[in-house]
Amino acid sequence: MKSIRLITHELIPEASETLLRFDRLEPGEWNIRRGSGRWEFDGPILRGFYEPCPGGPLHGQVFYHRPIAGDVALEFEARLPEGSAHDLIWFFRTALDRKPWGAGWLGCLGGWYGDFAGLERVPDFKPSVVFAWKKIETGRVYHIISGAVGNRVFIAVDGEMILHCTDPEPIAPDQYGHIGFGLYQSGVEYRNVRVFRPELRPVSFGYGS
Repeated sequence: MKSIRLITHELIPEASETLLRFDRLEPGEWNIRRGSGRWEFDGPILRGFYEPCPGGPLHGQVFYHRPIAGDVALEFEARLPEGSAHDLIWFFRTALDRKPWGAGWLGCLGGWYGDFAGLERVPDFKPSVVFAWKKIETGRVYHIISGAVGNRVFIAVDGEMILHCTDPEPIAPDQYGHIGFGLYQSGVEYRNVRVFRPELRPVSFGYGS
């Protein structure tokens, strides 16, 4: 994959150190659940099914059992299956020391009750950086890279940055957090998951003559 421009730096996914690669997603390793829904594991594919429960939460998450400290990026493919129309959700650097989540980051495409994309710092949703993107397409596969490097957090879709912001109070580099995926009143599918230590290189920039 080509490099991804993050304003003053470029992210080189192929030059970045791979921490985890899931050629097969094992239920015993993705065994931390929050909220509602049912999760199905099929080789490299994770499927989430929304199952309404009267009085229960409208959302559900599944997390990898082993936390990771330091700069981290989550790379994966995602799609909405037929009959679903919103909310591709992922988590990174997220502590699970409280319910439903401790300090960390939540990313989403096609959420917030509209065609929005963004990142929110959980559990208090501050900061929250959400913007009008484009209509998410049912059945289309999206290649997503999202993560944190120092105080930078970002989302790239299909090789292009769509969001970059800075966290005024970044998570301490020695704090461990989990990666995970979610659903909200919708079916979801995630696959080809990789976790890596982002390699950034400075780039020259300007408007030129």
